[in-house]
Amino acid sequence: MTEADLDAIAGIEAASFPRPLTRDDLLSLYERPAFRGFVLAPDGGMPASYVLFLKAGGMADLISTGTAAGARRRGFASRLLGESLHHLAVDKITEVTLEVAVDNVAALALYAGLGFGEVGRRSNYYRRPGGRVDALVLRWRPSH
Repeated sequence: MTEADLDAIAGIEAASFPRPLTRDDLLSLYERPAFRGFVLAPDGGMPASYVLFLKAGGMADLISTGTAAGARRRGFASRLLGESLHHLAVDKITEVTLEVAVDNVAALALYAGLGFGEVGRRSNYYRRPGGRVDALVLRWRPSH
């Protein structure tokens, strides 16, 4: 991932989330030494999928991940997240955590397929029109 990818990522964020990361938010993350970001840009074009992490010691938090609407259901998110987890493991990361809404069925299936397991729950974590929804805290550890 390079700084040139930030506009495309901001566009995917804006189209995907009710409270998206802005380009300024993304730049602030990108400039942090603990930041690791990965993109999948088919045929060398614009990023179709991205995943963003912040590292702390031997752990990392998945900050955001998304796929452009026209690129969904093609396996990009699974491929990119799997490859990024491999890179983090090589970089001595022993644990990755994330939060996901309990009603985000597609994301839950993606994470389960990559070996994430539930380790907690945050009540009323996400704000939605008409109310709030819980988040599940998921954890991934590399298999040795």
